[in-house]
Amino acid sequence: MPAADIDTLIAAYYSYVRRLALSILDDPHEADDAAQDTFIAACRAFSSYRGEANPKTWLTAITVNTCRSRLRKRKMRQALQFALQALHLASANSQPSLEKAALEHEANLRIWRAVDDLDEKHRLVVVLHYVHELPVPEIAEILNTNIGTVYSRLHYARHQLQARLGSPHPQAEVSDESP
Repeated sequence: MPAADIDTLIAAYYSYVRRLALSILDDPHEADDAAQDTFIAACRAFSSYRGEANPKTWLTAITVNTCRSRLRKRKMRQALQFALQALHLASANSQPSLEKAALEHEANLRIWRAVDDLDEKHRLVVVLHYVHELPVPEIAEILNTNIGTVYSRLHYARHQLQARLGSPHPQAEVSDESP
């Protein structure tokens, strides 16, 4: 892979890859290492890259596999609280009151503890779909599985989260189509 292509790829996608790694690993230092490992793997695999997939999708798949490997090595399944808080703070339109912020923080902790309790295959689809807002077909491509499996995992994960957190509307049905 020519150096110019490597530089272009890193410039375009490094921050995305690092954010994705951080949301999966929940450790800034390990996310930096995973992002670097992702681009090293991408450079090594570039000759086999056929260009059929979007480069972002291709890098997302490499990042997910890199992070999965790291999760297996350290055998920890921590919540993605740091990434959620960063996303929540970035999307906040106004300064909430201290009490409101504390309640939101507590609610976020509760949600991400429940997400953390999911097994890896269900947690990954939740993170990719809801945190990174990836469409189901892209998630299926990244995880090298079929679309129906991703929908099934999302459905199961939502029901598990609903059972753990309780539904605000007991009669409410959980939709399988979109967030």
